[in-house]
Amino acid sequence: MKLKTDTILEVRFEHSKQQIDVPLSKLTDSMTAFLETYGNEQFCGGSFVEVINGGDGQTKFAALLAATGYEADPKGFFEVLLDAIGKSKGRNLTLNQIALPSRFLVALIEQVIPGHGYVSIKDTAQLEKVTNLDIPAAQRSDLQAVIERYPVRLSRHTIRQMMVSRDVAYQYMPFVEELESTGHTNTWIGQFHDGLLEQMYQNRVIFLLNMSCPVYCRFCFRKHKDTRNEKNPTLEGVAAAVSHVKNSPLIKEIVVTGGDPFMNRANMAATIDGLMDVPHVQTLRLATRCVSYYPDLFLDNESAYLKYLKQKNMELQQHGKRMELATHFIHPDEVSPESLDIITDLVKNGIAVYIQTPFLNDCNDKGPELVRLFGLLRGAGAELHYIYIPCSPIHGNSIYWKPLSDGIHMAFSLRANLSDRVIPRICTATPIGKMDWYTSGWAVEQVADNENFIWIRTPYTPEYFKNFAPIANELTNIRVNDEGTIDIQYMAKIGDKACLIGNRPRKTAPKNPAATGADVDRLKEELTTHSQAGASIVNTGIEGVSRLHETRVQISARAGEQQMAYIMADHRITDVVVAPDMDVDGAVDSVDALYDITRVIRQLRDIPHVNAVRLRSMKFANAPESYTRAVINTLGDLNHLSVVNPLRLEIETWFIRAQDVGKIHAKLVRRLNNKGITVYANVPLLGGVNDTDRAIHDLAYALREKGMEFHHLYVAGLPVQNRWNKNFPIDSYDVIDIATMVRREGSGREIPRYIILTPLGEVDYGLTSKFVKTGSEVKIELGCYDQSYYKTMDENFVFPEGIDMGTDGNPVVTVPGLIKTNDFPVS
Repeated sequence: MKLKTDTILEVRFEHSKQQIDVPLSKLTDSMTAFLETYGNEQFCGGSFVEVINGGDGQTKFAALLAATGYEADPKGFFEVLLDAIGKSKGRNLTLNQIALPSRFLVALIEQVIPGHGYVSIKDTAQLEKVTNLDIPAAQRSDLQAVIERYPVRLSRHTIRQMMVSRDVAYQYMPFVEELESTGHTNTWIGQFHDGLLEQMYQNRVIFLLNMSCPVYCRFCFRKHKDTRNEKNPTLEGVAAAVSHVKNSPLIKEIVVTGGDPFMNRANMAATIDGLMDVPHVQTLRLATRCVSYYPDLFLDNESAYLKYLKQKNMELQQHGKRMELATHFIHPDEVSPESLDIITDLVKNGIAVYIQTPFLNDCNDKGPELVRLFGLLRGAGAELHYIYIPCSPIHGNSIYWKPLSDGIHMAFSLRANLSDRVIPRICTATPIGKMDWYTSGWAVEQVADNENFIWIRTPYTPEYFKNFAPIANELTNIRVNDEGTIDIQYMAKIGDKACLIGNRPRKTAPKNPAATGADVDRLKEELTTHSQAGASIVNTGIEGVSRLHETRVQISARAGEQQMAYIMADHRITDVVVAPDMDVDGAVDSVDALYDITRVIRQLRDIPHVNAVRLRSMKFANAPESYTRAVINTLGDLNHLSVVNPLRLEIETWFIRAQDVGKIHAKLVRRLNNKGITVYANVPLLGGVNDTDRAIHDLAYALREKGMEFHHLYVAGLPVQNRWNKNFPIDSYDVIDIATMVRREGSGREIPRYIILTPLGEVDYGLTSKFVKTGSEVKIELGCYDQSYYKTMDENFVFPEGIDMGTDGNPVVTVPGLIKTNDFPVS
C-alpha cells in the first residue's frame, strides 16, 4: 500500500507533558520490517503468529491490520496504539482481542523515542518525565526519599521496555517500600576484602573494577554498597589485585564485576592483560547485566566492545585460558533482538555466556515465565546457570521475597517443561557461600524464637575458611553440625514446613571395593557400544523416534520424512538428539555419519520450534583423533547460532574418570567452541569406580579445566548402571558427600545436575524426586510428572507394569543399583 510521506502523527505523553511528531511512513516501514524479521513464534508467540500468518513483512502487516479491525488503515491502527502508550496504558495491550507482543510495541516506541545512553534520575519530576509513568501524588515525598537513598538510573533501552512491560518496570522503578528497614545491609559475611579484591572461595576471587552501573536493579544485593558513592578503583589498585593473585596459586578463576566492570575500559584492559601471564589462572568470568538492560554498550561504535572482547579471548586462549561472560535475565520481556545478537556473537567466537536469574515475587515466580525466558536464551547459545532463591534479603527488597519452598518447588515445573540442557541449578547464596538444594545443602530447622530466620546446612567446613577468611569461623550465627559442615542462619521464610528436613546422621555403611582396571575398561567399552539415553517414555507410533521428554526426542542419522513430520507436529519439541546407529560391529559414532547428519540437520532447520540438535559421540572421549580439522569445519558449517530461528549444535560425550580427560580434549573443545559448538559431558556413577567425593571432584575439575560443560552426573538408572551397580550399589549417602565436595572445593561452573534416570524420564536427585519407604528396594516418587503429562504426548498412555502411584498422583518407580542406609530424606 502506498502512503503519503507527509502524513504526521502526534504522540502526546500524558505524564511527561511531551508531544512528539512522527511520520506515518516511518512507523509503517519500521513495523513492516519488524514483522518480516521477527514476526515469528520465537519473538511474538504462537497465537500472534497465527493472526499474521506467513509471507513477507507487508503481507503480515496487512493481516495484522485486518485482524485488529483496521484493514487498510495503518493511521488509525497507530493512533490507537500511540494514544494508549502516551497514556501509560501500553501494557498487555490488545486490539479486537488480539494481544500485541511487547517486542512489537517496543519496536514501535523506538521510532517515537529513539536514542541510546542512560539517564541518572535526581527527583520524582524527572522520573515521571523520562518514563511517562504515573507517580501518585501521595507517593512523591517517599519516592524522593528513596531516590536520595538508593540511586535510580535507567537506560533508554530499558525505558522503552518499561512502557509496555510491567515486569521490566518492576525491576528498575523505585518504590516506597524501599524505605522499609527489614533485611540486611550486606549479605556477604566474613569474606576476605582488600581494595577492589574480594574473596569468598578458596579457588576464585572477585575484582570490583567499577563502582556504578548504567541501570540500577532495585533488588541488587549491592544496593547498599557505600562504594557506589566512592571513586572508582585505580590502575594501581588493579595491579595490586593482580599481584595478590600471582602469589595465590590456589586461585583458578577471576570474577570481574562491579558495579558494571565494562563501564571502566582502562581497568578492564589492565585486568585482562595483567592476568594473561599468571599460569594458575584458568578462567576470567566477566559479569555484566548490560546484555539485557544496556546492549548499546556492546553494539555502539560498530560493536567495538564486542570486537575487543573477541580479540582478548583469542589472546587468552594462546595462554591456555578462556573468557566467559556472566549476565542476568529475569523475565522474557527483557529478551531483545539486540541482547540475543550479543550472546550469539560471543558464543560463536568461543566466549561462553551463562545466565543467572534471581527469583522475584510477582514477576517470574509462576513457571511459564521462566520456561519462556530460558527457551529464548538457549537458542542463542547461552548456558543456564543458576536460579537464586530467594531474592537477596537486603533492606527495602521485601516486595521481591518469596518463601524458600516456592523456589524449591519451581523445580517441578522446570523439569517437566524445559529441556534438560536448559534447566539451571536452584541455588541459595548464604552469607558464607552458595549451596544447591538437596545436594550440597538444605533447610534444617527454624531458628529458635525467630520466625524470620532458618538454619541452612551448607557444604563448608571451619577448615575451609582458615587460609583466606578465618573471620568466618568467628561468626555468632553459625554452628558446626555432626557431619562437620557449617549450618548458618539465613533470613527467609520457609513456606512449606515439609522443606525443613533436619540434620543428617553420620554414615556407618561400608564403601564398595575398588574395581579393577579390567573392570573399568569393560565399563568404558559398554558406554561406547550401547546407548545410554534410556527408552522412550511414551509410544511415539513412529519407528526411529524415542520421546525422552516433553521437549526432547532422539532419532538416528537415518531419520526421514516420518520422523521429521512427528517433530514438526509438536511445538513443544525444542531439542533433538542424534544418536549413533548400530551395525554388525557395534555402534557407529556420530562423527562417522556426517553425510547423513548433515542431511538431518538441514531438515531440522525447517522446523522453527527446534532450536538445538545434539550429536552423541563417544569417540570424542575415547578416540578424539577422529575429530580432524575437516570434521570440525563440517560441524561448524552445520551450527546455526543466530538471532532468528537458531539451530544450535552441541556434542554430547561420556566420561568415567578424571584421568581419561586429556590435553587433546582441551584442544578440540577450544576449536569447537570457536565455532560456537558446546561440548558437554555426562558421567555415570559406578560402584567402586568413581563413587567417591574425590573421584567426582577430580573429574569435575578436569572437565572444567578442558572447557567442557559437566552436564549430568547420573546417580542411577542408566543401562550400564543397572548391570554393574546391581553388585556394587551406589549408596545415596555418598551422593550428598559428592555434591558437598564439588560445591565446596570446585568452581560453581563445575557443578553437574545430579540425575536419576527412570523408565518414565529423568528427575533431579532429592529435588524433583523423593524416596519412598518400601523395605529393601529403593523407590522414588517422580514429583514433576503425572499421568496427564504423558497423555499429552500419547493419548493412549498407561503406566507400565510395576509402577505404583504416590499420594499426590505422581508415579513411584523402583531404582535398581541404589541403596539407602538411613532414614534421612535425601541421603
